[in-house]
Amino acid sequence: MSIRIEPVHRTDIDNSGYQGQHKQVVVKVNAEVDRQIAPLVSALNEFDEVVTLDSCQGDVGLLAYVYFTLSGGTRDLLLFADELAALLNARLAARDNEYELHLEWTAGTEKPLAVLRTRPDYVNELATALSRAANTRKQQHPYNT
Repeated sequence: MSIRIEPVHRTDIDNSGYQGQHKQVVVKVNAEVDRQIAPLVSALNEFDEVVTLDSCQGDVGLLAYVYFTLSGGTRDLLLFADELAALLNARLAARDNEYELHLEWTAGTEKPLAVLRTRPDYVNELATALSRAANTRKQQHPYNT
């Protein structure tokens, strides 16, 4: 048996060594997360452009959270956070301190991160609202990928 190795032509690198820019897309992957925060992580990932980064289900006296960003630039994340806040306000009854949506920008980072925090006992209700919002958004903008 013989093995023949042939060079592969790469269209993203020309003869001068220039590497062209390629459009990036979000690919959802499996990741291990705390069991009780999993519904919220899954619901956020129903938004095509969302990339979840870190999460915790919280503990006694501590809020559950999911850190996420968006494919695209800072302006895209700001607009998405504004839209997400409006969607959640429209779907959830106004009660005190059910959830928080923050944007955090740490010095030296390329763009801000969003974090959604909630009481651990509110994760499922918030996840249901997010999932419905994601489905509604996909129906309104079916070709927005």
